[in-house]
Amino acid sequence: MQEHREGLSAERNFVESLLPLLLIFAVMMLPLLFMSNRQRKAQMKQAELVKQLGVGDEVRTHSGFYGLIIESYDDVVILESENGAQTKWARQAIAQAVDPVEEVEQVEEIEDEGGIPGVTISEDDPRADDSRRSEH
Repeated sequence: MQEHREGLSAERNFVESLLPLLLIFAVMMLPLLFMSNRQRKAQMKQAELVKQLGVGDEVRTHSGFYGLIIESYDDVVILESENGAQTKWARQAIAQAVDPVEEVEQVEEIEDEGGIPGVTISEDDPRADDSRRSEH
């Protein structure tokens, strides 16, 4: 009987020593569960947004490519770029829909400023003054 009490006492001490460790583990796991739940909700929202996109929508992919959806299949879309090139993309690669930009306004601004913004064009040919070319 004495041995039985000692066995129960040792087992009880073992459980009591594990209790703080289990408590710490539980406290550390709670934030992970909340974060994964938030992430899952965001993924579901993104998937729903991508499903709603169709032909005629202008989109941006995760890699930064802007294009217009010209054909749409189950999990593949055909995007057309501004220069008319058509490329095939996985539907999951689409990050978001974007508002189309008015090209007419941009062209008028460039013509008013007399050139392309950020580009300096001089009348002189810089290659004519390049001394490195005359040496060869």
